[in-house]
Amino acid sequence: MENPLSKLKIDYWYKAVLVIAVCVLIVSLTIELKDVKNSTVQILALGFIFWGLGEWINHPYQEKIGIGFKISGHPRNGSLAGYSFDVLGFCLIFYGVWKVLYVV
Repeated sequence: MENPLSKLKIDYWYKAVLVIAVCVLIVSLTIELKDVKNSTVQILALGFIFWGLGEWINHPYQEKIGIGFKISGHPRNGSLAGYSFDVLGFCLIFYGVWKVLYVV
């Protein structure tokens, strides 16, 4: 059986945000952190995960073929699902930052 993560390419910034946020979430779930509550780090990590997913949805692979040329890439093409994940992610990020800065 092949590893499902072997074909995951981290070739765009939103995929890097997603991978780093998942790693931070796993660390915050397994290790007791000092100077900051684990729940706050988990909220921030979930915010970045939703933001990364939203941007991944908003940058679908697109291809245009013309006479003698082919253009392909991931230009932004927003959708309701992508924007919803972005908004949810930003709300969680702002809430997590608020908890870090103002809640003791």
